[in-house]
This record gives sequence, C-alpha cells and structure tokens, in this order.
Amino acid sequence: MKRNLWTMLVVVVLAGAVSVPMMAHPRQGQGQGQGQGRGMGPGGPGGPGAPGGGPMAVLRGIELTDAQREQIRGIMEAERGNAPAQRVRDLDNQLQLALLADTPDAAKIDQLKSAIVAGTAEEITRRIAIESKIVQILTPEQRAQARDNVGKMGPPQGRGR
Repeated sequence: MKRNLWTMLVVVVLAGAVSVPMMAHPRQGQGQGQGQGRGMGPGGPGGPGAPGGGPMAVLRGIELTDAQREQIRGIMEAERGNAPAQRVRDLDNQLQLALLADTPDAAKIDQLKSAIVAGTAEEITRRIAIESKIVQILTPEQRAQARDNVGKMGPPQGRGR
C-alpha cells in the first residue's frame, strides 16, 4: 500500500509539472507590444505544454525571420486543438477529489493514476513532435543558439498550488 501511495504521489507531481505551466502561460497574442524585435515577437515563442513557457522556450532571444515566425505559428495553430494536457488537468482534479473522499476508492484511484500516466506520456509525445517540426525550420546557427539557451534555463517550475 505504501508503494502505491508513493507511486500515486509521483504521478500527481508529474501531472502537475506538465499542467501548471500551461495554465500560467499567456495565450498567444497576449502581451502585445512586449518582446518585439527579439525571438518570436509579441507573447514570446511556443505555447502551452512545457515548463518555461512552451514547447520551444529555448527560442527566446533568437532572431527569427518573418517566414520562420509564420511557419512556427502555423505549426502551433495546427496543434492547438490537440491538447492532451487539458485532459490530464481534468484527471488530476478527479484524482484529488477521489483522494479526498470520505471513503477513497482504491480501484478508482488506480484507474485515474493510469489515465494520468497515459495522458502525460501523450502530452510529452505531442511536445516532442511539435519541437521536432520547429527545429527543422531553424538554421544551424539558430540551433546552436538554442542549445546554448538550454544550458541557461533553470529547472522546471513546481506545481505552485
């Protein structure tokens, strides 16, 4: 039972690490007038899905051409409706309610735990697919700058609840 509890705790923390940054990140188009002339322009690069502000937070500060920006926006728009992270957040809420029940149902908790793990894996797979498409748009020099940015980024933020 103790092992199941620890496993469940790890799953909840992982689900939060994926979902909380998405809730905190402003939607594309907000922040108009900020960051122009650097990186992606208004609102910054990326979108929901990853710690640090989006799938490609490493692009911040990298000069992109207008054509590159448009291509990246197109990729992000195409992926916008395909967001398993919202499902993971919903499952996480259901898990919290199940854990707080007067009589917790172990079978339901295990079912939610499995669904959260599957949803989190789906979100990671989605993020990798998006990043792979975006990286193909970059020049070798821009990819080198992005690699440098990875070293400068801090660890992912916690749940913040």
